Amino acid sequence: MDPVERSLLVAASRLNADSARMQRVQKLAQRDLNWEALVNQSTIHGTAGIIYRNLTASGHSVDIPEAELERLKKIYLMTAAMGLRHLTQLREIAQELTSQGIEIIVLKGAVLAERIYGDVGLRPFSDVDILVREEDWPRIYEVLKKKGCQPPPGKDFREVPPKLMKYDVMSHMQWTSPLGTCLEFQFDLLTMGVGMRDIGGVWDRSRKAEILGSEVRVLGPEDQLLHLVIHANRHGCARLKWLSDISESLYQNGHDWDLLVRIAQREGIAACFHATIAHIQRLYDTRLVPEEVMRRIKPRFYKEAVWNRIWPQEQLGEFQGRHEDAICFYFYRPLSGWNLLNFVLTGRVRDKLVYQLRWIFPSLKWMSVTYGKPRSLALLKYYLWRLAGFAVKRDKH
Repeated sequence: MDPVERSLLVAASRLNADSARMQRVQKLAQRDLNWEALVNQSTIHGTAGIIYRNLTASGHSVDIPEAELERLKKIYLMTAAMGLRHLTQLREIAQELTSQGIEIIVLKGAVLAERIYGDVGLRPFSDVDILVREEDWPRIYEVLKKKGCQPPPGKDFREVPPKLMKYDVMSHMQWTSPLGTCLEFQFDLLTMGVGMRDIGGVWDRSRKAEILGSEVRVLGPEDQLLHLVIHANRHGCARLKWLSDISESLYQNGHDWDLLVRIAQREGIAACFHATIAHIQRLYDTRLVPEEVMRRIKPRFYKEAVWNRIWPQEQLGEFQGRHEDAICFYFYRPLSGWNLLNFVLTGRVRDKLVYQLRWIFPSLKWMSVTYGKPRSLALLKYYLWRLAGFAVKRDKH
C-alpha cells in the first residue's frame, strides 16, 4: 500500500479523533489515492465502519468516489447485522447459563462493540469469546447440548481433559450455535500456553454489565487491557482493529496503574505490554500511558531485543508481524528456538521446564485418559511413542 494511503488508513481508524486529526484525514484524502485499495485494506483491518463514519463526518471536504463510499456503507451495515446476530445468540446462551447459576465473562469483540465503540457496525467480530471456569464445564456442556450447539468433529468433550500440571490449561473449546455463531470458550485469560498464576484474581476483579439487555460479567479495565495487548501480540499486531481496541480502551477507561503493573509483572508480560504500547503510541502519534508507568515496566535491553527480533519495527509498520511466535509457549517443543526466545521474553522459566518434563513423562492417569486405556503399567509402552513423537516435532521446528 502507498505510504499516503497507509497514513490515511491509520489516521481515519481512530474512533475518537480530535479536530487536528480530522484535519489531517481531510488533507490526506485530498491526495491522489487508490480508494479501491484503501477500502479493501480497511476491510482486512476491520476498520471500515470507523473510516466510513469519519469520512462522512468530514462533510464535502473529502472527495471520495461515490462507489467506494457506498462500499464502506455496505460493509458498515453488514458488520452491524452480523454483530447483532452474534449478540442475540450470546444473550440467549448467557441467560440460560445464568439461570443455572453459571458465571461467564464475555471477552473482546462482543464487549468492545457495544461498550467501547458504542455501535456494533464499527467493530466487527467473527465469534463470541467467553471466559469460563473449568469446574463449570460439565454444566456448560449440558446447556450447549440443550440449545442445539455443536462442537468441532472429534472434540465433543463432556469433561475437561486431565492436566499435566497446575498451569496446564486447554486453550479453548469452540462450539457452533444453531444460528452459525462460533462460541469460543476459554479457561485462561491470556492463553499463552501456560496458565495464569492468578486466574482467580481475574474473576474477583470482573464486574457486572449489560450487553444487549442481558447481564453478564466483563473484565476489569486492567485485565481487559492486558488481554487485548497479548491478543494483538499473538497475531503480530497485524490488524488495526486490535490496536484500535487497545487505544480506545486506554482513552475511555480509567486504570489503576499500580494494579496493572503488578499483574503484568506477576504474569511475565510486562515487556510485551511496554513494547506494544510504545508501538501504538508511535503509530497514532499520541500519548496513551503515563510516562512514569512506561518507565516502571520498561524491559531490560535483552528482552527489548527479543521483542524487536520477533516483531521488527519495519514489519510492524507494514502490519506484517509474526503470529504467535515466542509470545506463546509450546510445551511439546522443548528445544525450539522460538521457545528459547519465549523464556527470555515472558519468563516463568521454572513453570515451563516443569511443563515440558511432565509432557514427556506424564502421569499414568493422564496417559490412561489420553490413550483410552485402563490405568496399568502396560501404558509404559506409550512413553516410547511420545518420545519418538517429541523427536519428530523437534526436527520439524
